[in-house]
Amino acid sequence: MAGTSQELVPPPPDQELPGADEVDPEHRLYQPVSARGPALIVLGIAVFIVVTGLVASAISSGNSGTSPAASTVTVSGGTVVHLTPANQAMKSIFSGGQPPADIVNDLAVPTGAKVLQTVSNDGGVSQFDRTVNFDSDLSSNEIIATYQALFPKMGWKVLSAGPYRQDATLVLGKKASNDSFYWEAGVVVSPTTSAGTTPFSVEVFETSDDD
Repeated sequence: MAGTSQELVPPPPDQELPGADEVDPEHRLYQPVSARGPALIVLGIAVFIVVTGLVASAISSGNSGTSPAASTVTVSGGTVVHLTPANQAMKSIFSGGQPPADIVNDLAVPTGAKVLQTVSNDGGVSQFDRTVNFDSDLSSNEIIATYQALFPKMGWKVLSAGPYRQDATLVLGKKASNDSFYWEAGVVVSPTTSAGTTPFSVEVFETSDDD
């Protein structure tokens, strides 16, 4: 009626609203929490860790060039000769990435050999050609046998192993490098002196062919 207002009166507490459904506590519908989500997350993290480790290992292997030279060789008579990697024993002649890692890593010098002199045959203006002169307590035969065993073991082709000038013996090896060049290592071993030491030299040089 005009000029009057009507108040909305709520229904009694025990009266159901139209359309309302009664909830049965014993038959409630609910969505159980799935354990698949957390399990998949854990599995994903594990896979990520494994893949990351494999990639890191591959990168590390790729940066290292080839495996380092053997730490020992056994020569005739059963003598075990301990070796020092060339990147330590001959580091004075290596520079600017020359020789490449796959050459340096496959060279070594008998442990204990003393450096007497280094010679730059290339003068720094031509293909790499440098020499290190050593003195060792090993006999000449032991040093010769060392390189005759080491070269084939580390992938070098032995081109020569025999008499050289002034009663010396030459052991000459050759190896292809990933830099598209061939490299040669010539070890000249002099006779053992009366003092019981043996002078020898290791010359490393680059060549452009496989002659």
